Amino acid sequence: MQLFLTRLLRASRWGATLVLAAGYGTTASGCGGGAGGDGGDAVDTLEPLPALPLCEGPTYTDPMDGYSGQCCYEVHCAAPTDDNLCVGPSEADLTNLPPGSGTCECGSRSGPFANADPAAVEACCYLVGVIGCEGRPLMIAGEARLADVVPGTAAWSSLRVDASCTGDLALDEVLSRRWAERARYEHASVASFARFSMALLACGAPPELVAASQRAGADEVRHAQLALSLASTYAGRPLDLGPLDIEGAFAGPVTLEAVTLSTVVEACVGETLSAIEIAACAGAATSKGVREALSAIAEDETRHAELGWAFVRWAASAGRPGLRAAIAQAFEQAFEKASVDVNTAPADDVAGVADHGFLPAAEITALRRQAISEVLRPAAIALTREAARPAARPAPAAHLSV
Repeated sequence: MQLFLTRLLRASRWGATLVLAAGYGTTASGCGGGAGGDGGDAVDTLEPLPALPLCEGPTYTDPMDGYSGQCCYEVHCAAPTDDNLCVGPSEADLTNLPPGSGTCECGSRSGPFANADPAAVEACCYLVGVIGCEGRPLMIAGEARLADVVPGTAAWSSLRVDASCTGDLALDEVLSRRWAERARYEHASVASFARFSMALLACGAPPELVAASQRAGADEVRHAQLALSLASTYAGRPLDLGPLDIEGAFAGPVTLEAVTLSTVVEACVGETLSAIEIAACAGAATSKGVREALSAIAEDETRHAELGWAFVRWAASAGRPGLRAAIAQAFEQAFEKASVDVNTAPADDVAGVADHGFLPAAEITALRRQAISEVLRPAAIALTREAARPAARPAPAAHLSV
């Protein structure tokens, strides 16, 4: 755990150096404009929030669906515009939305509704659907976009891995399904990083961050290939990935604050936990090919997490002063979400899966809580504390290989 903490602290310092090297007088207060929009609902005419909990749709139990449980709604609130109006749900600049690392957004947003606390600054409230999921999918309009696993030419599963079937047909089926699901999320992460690169450009981020994001996308291509190659090995037949629907991926406003707070949840928390979990899975694996694949993925995911921490530190220095408080709040809310018990379908949490890359749900839950206590919270405190200090141009720092 100490090694992970050291790397995150170093990444944060690199992010601070980037904003100073670019000239502290240039403030990146936004990118592409805010979410103001034309017209809207006046705050004093809003309907009250519906009673919670509100759930809808099917209850998912098959991991191949990409979800677990049912779509249930949470309340997320934002401040009104300067004209005291609440924008529509698709344009609202909401923070702490489901990150796609253990929790995804689902269904359709609704609102605005009146905040139950009339004194709250965040007077415009919305209902946002939440459902359990794995990984960091490509989120578009509240929907996790994933490609289907299909039989084909093995274009995405052609890598040679030093692994073989277990000989237990039931276990092999579980392993093939779980590795295929991992491949789907790694595949979607390629698109997710492509969008993040676009967001970095829109925010005026330094070239070092943009280049690191581009490299991360290439890493995810290899991760998807490794995962699907292992899925094919356990399935005993070649598997492939179909088209990924990206329609609407670049719709909606982009602001520095929105990009920063989503990065806190998706990268600083989600990808750091993912890297720690994958490293633990690699340590428990007895299959040589699985251990080697997971070790390589864990190292890449750690660098991706470092990129997230570096960007957030840069944004904290370059953005408006109030952004630092929002970052601290986003961290705490993300920690709370990430601390809940991990649920795995009983049919998939079976004996033997740990040897081939998947720790039991109870161990993952304990590992996440330990990582939050020993790695994430100390790193978050250090980031927000350092960002609050007056700017002082440091000596040039060594380049960080994110």
